[in-house]
Amino acid sequence: MLGETIAVAGVKPRRTYSEVAEPIPGPSTDYFGTLAGKYGFYIVVGLVERDQTSQLIYNVAVLIDPSGKVAGKYRKVSLPRAENISGMVPGDSYPVFDTKFGKLGMMVCYDTFFPEVARRLALNGAEIIALPVWGCNPSLASARCAENGVFLVSSTYTNPRYNWMKTAIWDREGHRMITADHQGQVIVSEVDLSKPTIWSGLGDFQSRIARDAPVWKAEKTAP
Repeated sequence: MLGETIAVAGVKPRRTYSEVAEPIPGPSTDYFGTLAGKYGFYIVVGLVERDQTSQLIYNVAVLIDPSGKVAGKYRKVSLPRAENISGMVPGDSYPVFDTKFGKLGMMVCYDTFFPEVARRLALNGAEIIALPVWGCNPSLASARCAENGVFLVSSTYTNPRYNWMKTAIWDREGHRMITADHQGQVIVSEVDLSKPTIWSGLGDFQSRIARDAPVWKAEKTAP
């Protein structure tokens, strides 16, 4: 699990998103695919994608499987102003991928500030959300877990000394199970996806979301 837009994070001189944008699959996924295949694990990495058909630029999280192949990608839906004015465009879908360890969804950084993204992923079956993130309020990451009964794995560049986003593994109730206490640290935790989150009086909360969540009326179109 790696952070957001790794091709620009900490790189000096600073490069623009347009300069580092690449196809998916592409050079970076080939590199990380070699590592995934060598060690037999999944990798989630934040990259900048240039769509080869439209030439549009997206902030993406890419899932690479243990064979080294791209298993899927998620295009960041919630873009802050700096990304909008730099030429990025938002994605519009919320894919969930079957893996050997469970059903995985992905978000990227600013998505965490809005409950809709995690909720869409949960409704699409996500049990775990991978979050490449530059920086964020950790209370929001906790809330996204508790709202949806999902685990969340985050990878950030924020210095662990600051009271801001953490590289951590969060449980379904929004508690941090394990947290990196220095930059560059790798953290691992075993979780039981078969054990539901039981809220007092509600039972298995995650199983109730699709049935009990508010229904929003579609906007009326002009005649």
